Amino acid sequence: MEISREIFDQQRLPRFGNANPERMRLAFWEWMIRGEGAPPRNTKSRLGELGFRIQDGMLKPSCGPFRARDAFNIPVNREDGPIWTFDRMGATNSHLPDGRVIYIGGEHEDLYDPDFYIYNDVVTLAPDGRVEIYGYPKEAFPPADFHSATIVGDRILVVGGLGYENERRFGHTPVYALDLSNYRISEIPTSGEMPGWISKHEASYDSKGIVTIRGGQLVQEHGTQQQIRRNFEDYALHINSHTWKRLTNRNWREFSIRQEKGAFVLEHDPKPETLLPRGIEYTSVPQGTDEDSRFLVAEVPVSLTVGVTHILNLSSRGVCRGHC
Repeated sequence: MEISREIFDQQRLPRFGNANPERMRLAFWEWMIRGEGAPPRNTKSRLGELGFRIQDGMLKPSCGPFRARDAFNIPVNREDGPIWTFDRMGATNSHLPDGRVIYIGGEHEDLYDPDFYIYNDVVTLAPDGRVEIYGYPKEAFPPADFHSATIVGDRILVVGGLGYENERRFGHTPVYALDLSNYRISEIPTSGEMPGWISKHEASYDSKGIVTIRGGQLVQEHGTQQQIRRNFEDYALHINSHTWKRLTNRNWREFSIRQEKGAFVLEHDPKPETLLPRGIEYTSVPQGTDEDSRFLVAEVPVSLTVGVTHILNLSSRGVCRGHC
């Protein structure tokens, strides 16, 4: 499949559907999903194996919006809006018994990126290679990322999600059902003791008709700010009654540790012992690796792990993270 500049200009922007669902027959979007025309990966380098390359002094992914920008010589300009992409974080993929794979939502990068966008679409990959994209009105299915997707009979239950900062509803847990026969999405009103605005969690379904939610993170209102903390409790959603029940009552406390003055400045290859606290009593606990350190403060265990989670590449031409 070849995409002309005219088609790209017409179809480059993300958009909501006008029906529930609307079949989005957009050649550029399908081209982006299939990855046609993408440069081959350089498997002789570690960056190439991960799907990245160095171009014009920048770390660029071989897929996603940068591929389209390279193909059509499009400069990075936030005012032009994001380029639609299937290169996303926080999307779910559900493998059905008939061979279909259903992808729901997800986001591309974060606010700093001109192509940042949170999607509310559904993409179906069929065993015979067909690609189908379904869009939805924002009112029917808001943008969703870092949610869970659980197959429940002929539906996929979508629970939670992070979403845009100004669209979060503190204390509420959104639940939607995707009908696998026609791809219609319906919101499921629920009651009971729900987790709250939860994301990045795990979900499981059992034969009793219960979806159990564990782990993840919660967004809570803290004065005029939003605060993200870990979720330590387990919750059950009863499918038949649409009611939530809290299963645990751990009430564990969560702490953040920072230096009294300044910031942590790490060496190129820091050792865990350089991060041990000073000025307070602690007891070291032997560890099996050189990258980990464990100690006790007032009999409370604290673990440290030294490692790189992502890379920032800052330049006048833009910003790119190591996992973009």
